[in-house]
Amino acid sequence: MDIDSFPATRSPGVVAPFRYDVVHDQWEWSDALYDLHGYSPREIPATTQALMHHKHPEDRERAAEVFAAVVRDGGTYRCYHRLVDRNQRTLTVVSVGRTVLDPDGRTSEIEGYYIDLTDARRDETEVDVRDALTRKAHTGPVIEQAKGMIMLAEGCTADEAFDRLRTCSEHANRKVGYLARDLIQSVTERGFSSGLVSEVLSQLVDAARGVQLDPKDSRTDAAATRR
Repeated sequence: MDIDSFPATRSPGVVAPFRYDVVHDQWEWSDALYDLHGYSPREIPATTQALMHHKHPEDRERAAEVFAAVVRDGGTYRCYHRLVDRNQRTLTVVSVGRTVLDPDGRTSEIEGYYIDLTDARRDETEVDVRDALTRKAHTGPVIEQAKGMIMLAEGCTADEAFDRLRTCSEHANRKVGYLARDLIQSVTERGFSSGLVSEVLSQLVDAARGVQLDPKDSRTDAAATRR
């Protein structure tokens, strides 16, 4: 995962990747994660203490327990909580990550990302996390929002989410942007769930194989080819 594959700008639904070396207790924060906490890139050391310091006091213990469990047990995790940035602004975020195991099956790294849901919803329930992310599909770059849906649904990294979109676009013979647009529209209409995202992607591929491209899409694709 390219830790700075996302822009470090505070925008709705911003995705902020990180990487944690468990063995050496070393963090790598993306520029976007620094920005999310109100700092310029590398302005402060990236540490566990810094992350926990910025957790909302009411959420700090739960967030620490979730992270400790994934270090101990491996697998993936999702933690919906609040953080307080350096300017005392309270943000609502979801942190999602997965472990990388060493040859002995022990957790050696954690790769993950934060998604800023502040402007969408503050209620702390799993249903609201999903609703908030679905609403975010109406703002921001289409491909980034589709990637966010896939990342949350499948517990994968940003690169893996884009690979999933790209593979589906190749199988459907459609541009990634159009596929992302249709994914967002369908999931938004039907209500977000982890299984639905994969189902919709499969349906879009199957439908594209059975019908011709939308004429408007074809014209756009042709124009892009000429350029």
